[in-house]
Amino acid sequence: VNDVLSGRGGRINAHPGNVQFREIVDALKHTYLSKSTKKLEKAHIAARVVTQIRSMNPPGRFLKEDGKTGLWMDIGDAKARKKAGQALREDGPDIRQELETEDVDMYDAVVVAAQQQHQQQQQQQ
Repeated sequence: VNDVLSGRGGRINAHPGNVQFREIVDALKHTYLSKSTKKLEKAHIAARVVTQIRSMNPPGRFLKEDGKTGLWMDIGDAKARKKAGQALREDGPDIRQELETEDVDMYDAVVVAAQQQHQQQQQQQ
């Protein structure tokens, strides 16, 4: 149920563990893609995704199907972190542009608020 399957296609994407994985990734994506997030912090975020999956009840695994035997094998933490990092970077340019727009909007709101406060102070004098 909590396993994350490696691969492509609708069957993989629709798997409950993969849906859950994407939800966890989506919740952390803005932090991961923020300009202020350092490279080491990004590695910690990817590791946190893996830890969160592996800490579930029942524990989630990161699995890849063996082409010869058809058995699913755990890919290990290093490849799981790499998979998490790739998922966190997905749609990166679009999300970074969103974040920049939010930053500009926030800056504009702060400037307007400061101007209004200044005008109110002048009116009181």
